[in-house]
Amino acid sequence: MSRATRLGLLTIAVAATGGEADAQRLTPPSAVFRYTSAQLACVSFHERSRGRLYAQIGTRQRRETLQRDGVLRMRAAPAGSGIALEAWYDSLALSRESPETALVPDTDGLLGGRYRGRLTPMGGYTASVVPFVPDEIAEVAEMGGAMEDFLPPLPAIALAVGQRWADDRGLELRRLPDSVAGRRVVQRLELRARTASDTAAVRGTRTPLAAREVTTEEGQVDWDPRLGLLRRARRLVVETAVPAGGPVRLPLRSRLEQQVTVVRVKGGECEGMLDAAHPSR
Repeated sequence: MSRATRLGLLTIAVAATGGEADAQRLTPPSAVFRYTSAQLACVSFHERSRGRLYAQIGTRQRRETLQRDGVLRMRAAPAGSGIALEAWYDSLALSRESPETALVPDTDGLLGGRYRGRLTPMGGYTASVVPFVPDEIAEVAEMGGAMEDFLPPLPAIALAVGQRWADDRGLELRRLPDSVAGRRVVQRLELRARTASDTAAVRGTRTPLAAREVTTEEGQVDWDPRLGLLRRARRLVVETAVPAGGPVRLPLRSRLEQQVTVVRVKGGECEGMLDAAHPSR
């Protein structure tokens, strides 16, 4: 092999090695996603939800449009291995429209009402206190459980870009390539979930009814390594089938298609820090 050929091969090898090193430097390391009390100590989120409901009761068909727009404030404190969380709506607008009527309730009776509970670092929420929801609001939206899945679940393991994690309940999370907003690196997760239930809540009844309900979700989570949740986008489809019987005189089938965004925003005071020893105060 000539000296020129050897030098050429050496140059190619060095270039390839340098390229691999550059790629390694540019590839984000595995990241752990966890909620902390510092992230949620005093934070506000703007929530927007737009939904279309298609229902069939017996042979009668019905279409409705549902909208929700509000600012939810949170404060938090450490509580053992979890987080003591308190949240309340500072502003809220609701509407439910059909060809026959439009319901636009006054939400003043709910504003400021406290949701209190315990949040795990992975996003599991257990409620301890929910605010009173006036009947005119309950007829338009199920606000008592507003905090149950407001914050997205997080993977139990560190994820590299392209890696997936799934649980045994139909949830799958995949880490997407990072993006950059200004000088901030934004980590991103793709979320897919599917759950099935043998009961469903039906408007006009006080207890869940025997039914077949399947919920599918696709969405994306934008995450700051220091601040935590920046944005969540969700597309939900809830298909429900309730047989006739009991308080339901005719079989009911419905399909709810919903687009939801939650965005971290600035502004607002949190009225001091939450006392973890007395989370109900």
